[in-house]
Amino acid sequence: MKKAYILAIILVVGILLSAAALSQINPIKDTATKINTITPTINLEQKETCTTTFYDEVQEIYGNCIYYHNYTSCLNTSGQNTDCSLQQDTKSFRCKTGESIITQNKTECAPDGKFIISIDKGAAVLKKQIDFSDWGPCVYNEEDNCLIVTCVSRYDGAHKGQFTDCKGGKSCQRFEICDNSINTLYKNSREGFVENDPSFYLNRLSIQEVSK
Repeated sequence: MKKAYILAIILVVGILLSAAALSQINPIKDTATKINTITPTINLEQKETCTTTFYDEVQEIYGNCIYYHNYTSCLNTSGQNTDCSLQQDTKSFRCKTGESIITQNKTECAPDGKFIISIDKGAAVLKKQIDFSDWGPCVYNEEDNCLIVTCVSRYDGAHKGQFTDCKGGKSCQRFEICDNSINTLYKNSREGFVENDPSFYLNRLSIQEVSK
């Protein structure tokens, strides 16, 4: 009995040490590039960093348990409480029998604040970059076979760091990227985008050429 008790203690300690080692696994980071085809000649790519973290989760173990009900039964053949015997009823039920530690993981991905635009010119591919990491969130869509990138200021329009719209006096920029032209437009207090809005007072985003 003493040997079995010691063996059980060693086993429990081993499990706890293994669980502690697993919980100390360093996060794993990976970088991926997402490429979106906007038109037959224009692609937009963005890198994102994915981080996988590990954590321990306690899971309960269930099994069958037996409840023993001991009681005395008397036949009372020669008076009250005579000819008695000990009886036992058993009842099986599901119960918690232990716990186990399972190492789980979760992965969260965060895109960087840069768009790289590739424009296929036939003989060559022109690459441009919009770095909005310090400016505010941007969204993109296709209009009239052109790539439209719309950005809203983090401090003058974005809602909790997210793009919502460009209404109500928000500071926004719009890039219209077509096969043979790139236009940059602005708006703040006005309704539509224009090439020069005097009420737009922020530093302006630029679209720059990048190496292939």
